[in-house]
Amino acid sequence: MATQPIEQTLQGYTYKRPKRTSSDAEFSLAPEESKSRRTDKPQSGSVLRGYLRDLLAEAVPPGEDRLSFVDVENHHAALLTDWNGEVKSELAALGVDTTIPFRLLHDPAGAATVTGSHPDSEMINAYFAANPDRARELGKTLQYGKLAATARNRLSNSDMERPLTTEAMAWWYTTNMDSSQLFSTTGTVVGAGNTPYKGLDIRV
Repeated sequence: MATQPIEQTLQGYTYKRPKRTSSDAEFSLAPEESKSRRTDKPQSGSVLRGYLRDLLAEAVPPGEDRLSFVDVENHHAALLTDWNGEVKSELAALGVDTTIPFRLLHDPAGAATVTGSHPDSEMINAYFAANPDRARELGKTLQYGKLAATARNRLSNSDMERPLTTEAMAWWYTTNMDSSQLFSTTGTVVGAGNTPYKGLDIRV
C-alpha cells in the first residue's frame, strides 16, 4: 500500500504535515449560542480570493507592494496586542476584574460572549454588545491567527519569508485552507498571564 510522505514539494513550496499545537483546545457551544451561527461566507473561489486579497492587503508593510507569510504573522501579533491592551483597559475602567482569565467566544454574526465562569461575565457581555466594533476587530484578529497558523504549519521557514503579491497569497490560501475554518465560530482565552492569547485558535 502506498504511503503519503510527511513532506512534499508543490508549486515551489515545501509543505509540512499540519500539526496541532499544545495550545489548541475545543469546547462546545451551548444550544443558544449554536443558533446564532451564520454561514454567510464567500461561496465561490473567486469571491473568497477577493475577500482574502482585501484582508491581506492590510498586512502589507508600509511602502511595499508585496508581503510574506511572516508579515501575516507580524500583523496578527500587532492586532492581537493592540486589541488586548485596549479592551482590557476599557473593561477595567468599567470595573471588570481583568486579572481573571476568561474564555471569549466570537461568532461570525459579529458577537463576542464569555463562555465558562467569570464573576463579571454579564458586564463583559454587555460591553461587547454595546461595542460591536470591538467584536468585529476580534473576528479579524482571529482570522489573521488562522491564516498565520495555516502557513506556519505547512511551509518551511524560507517559504514563510518569501514575498508574494496579495493575489498570489490569496490563491495559496484558497488552495491550502478550508474556508469554513476562516468563517467558523472561534474562541480565545483573554488574560492568561504573559500569554493572554494562548489558545487563540480554539475551534468549536
